[in-house]
Amino acid sequence: MLSKLQISCLAAMTYACTNAYAQSSVTLYGVVDSTVEMVRTTGANKGSDVGTTGREVSNSSAWGIKGQEDLGGGLSAIFQIEYGYNVNSGSGPSARDQFVGLQSAQYGTLQFGYLTSPMRGLGGKLNFIPGSTSIANDIGVMTTLNGTQTNLNARLANSIMYTTPSLVQGLTAQVVYSPGGGNTSPTNSSVSGTAGTPTNGMYALGAGAQYAKGPFYAAYAYETRRDQDLLGAGAGLSGASSAGMGVAATGYSNDWEHRVAIRYEANIFSIGSTTFGVGWDRLGSNGTFGSGKVAGDGQTYRDAFSVAVMQKVGLQEFIFNYAVSRPLSCSGAATSGQCSAAERSHTGAQQMVFAYHYWLSKRTMLQGYISRIHNSSFATYDFDTNPVVSSVAARAPGASPVGVGLGIRHYF
Repeated sequence: MLSKLQISCLAAMTYACTNAYAQSSVTLYGVVDSTVEMVRTTGANKGSDVGTTGREVSNSSAWGIKGQEDLGGGLSAIFQIEYGYNVNSGSGPSARDQFVGLQSAQYGTLQFGYLTSPMRGLGGKLNFIPGSTSIANDIGVMTTLNGTQTNLNARLANSIMYTTPSLVQGLTAQVVYSPGGGNTSPTNSSVSGTAGTPTNGMYALGAGAQYAKGPFYAAYAYETRRDQDLLGAGAGLSGASSAGMGVAATGYSNDWEHRVAIRYEANIFSIGSTTFGVGWDRLGSNGTFGSGKVAGDGQTYRDAFSVAVMQKVGLQEFIFNYAVSRPLSCSGAATSGQCSAAERSHTGAQQMVFAYHYWLSKRTMLQGYISRIHNSSFATYDFDTNPVVSSVAARAPGASPVGVGLGIRHYF
């Protein structure tokens, strides 16, 4: 038999647990993706093409937990812990968004951790492939300098981000900062190795604004990452004959990017809704190019544009996406390799994608797509997360990747 004291303690514990549960929530969520693809390259200018290769890939499969606790007065504590994994090979986990913070409808949201910056978040608005990094995505063309990643489309480590409440109806803004702390390794990038001797340590700074009202969405983002020094950090670009030499600064660097995306949904046809999207991206690298006596200040940048349309018909989605990256613009000591006068006018690329989705339920989608990047004779663009040739230095200039895929994607 339980004593009155024991019963009172159990009652108090039950009340406390029930009260805490009522004020907080934790959600387990994720996505599982498996796609079979056939890929190859054609039209290599130097070197050789890659023959047809079959593969199974896992496009942005991930799981995570997120939650919040009501602190009273309209203030909540929030957190998220998310990891990616590869369902095809069982490898992983790899870190994705992870943060803790405070949220208020009146004062906005403050987050600390490993975050999706405004720049990266806006990248997902450039096409209509939901949360996927498949070859049907135009990330490789829209977010690289001739195939060389500057990591401004990657999550930002050691970061602090503030998001405003609604400034006017539908308008919000963000600012994000990551202090370098005198680091000499590229802690804010996915590149390993030593970044040389930064002037004041690496840091990153970004900002963005979005306006969403009814069928209309428009957003702008800017980000700069100082002293990533990607070539010096060993980004697979190791010598004067390297495919990417002259694209990103080798000594001191200031890598930067501007991005705009606009979407509009209309009911043009009686069979379903039509969504249009356009995007613009200017990506560049300023700093020290070359080495030894030939080292000097320079700049490289390029403009990229995209146009997409998605037609929904019941449970089906028909998607067309076109993206183009203009040739590199180079100045100062950056005019070497693919930035030389003989090559830079031939460093543009175009991508065309046709995709089809069929939703078996609100959580399960079948997908099929065909995607082709047409590289100019000295261009080295490739698909993003699952390129045909991973190392930029190993890509044959002018080799144009093409692929088809069929798969299934499930959300939980």
